[in-house]
Amino acid sequence: MWIIMIILVFVFTIGLTIGGLLAAPREPVKPLHLFLFSLFFLFLCYMGMITGMFISGWMAIRVIEIVLAILAILFIVACFSRYHPTLGFFHPEDRVLLSVLGLMFFFMGIEWGLLEFRTFFTIVSGILFTVALALGLYMQVQIQHALRRHSYSAFTPLVWLLFVSVLKLL
Repeated sequence: MWIIMIILVFVFTIGLTIGGLLAAPREPVKPLHLFLFSLFFLFLCYMGMITGMFISGWMAIRVIEIVLAILAILFIVACFSRYHPTLGFFHPEDRVLLSVLGLMFFFMGIEWGLLEFRTFFTIVSGILFTVALALGLYMQVQIQHALRRHSYSAFTPLVWLLFVSVLKLL
């Protein structure tokens, strides 16, 4: 039961973080962005789950959790280095953040496959991720309106991810 809670909190926090990061550019976010990120999450987690079903005999769960925490910290570092005040975090030509996110989603699916969670868990996690995306976007817009003059308010979603990735290591 504890492992399910940690996984769902991690999924929810990643959704909050990405939703908050989508609010950073000067142009408003389109609903298509939320749909594409949700589809990206669902597809890569499902492919990772299928892969994890086949490698279950020789891979430890703890190794996957450590890899996920390292990828989350790499994502935070990449966000700090790739931020542009006008374009936000996700640039049209920048593939680094999406590659790290793709790897993180794939390894999350591998973890679910190793724990023998199947399609229903992946779909429920996809719905949770989509709700967290919308909530993170809403929360970050409220934070940016309150802290309009501070340029560092765009980085607040990364604090949530840092906290949960350290929690995942414990």
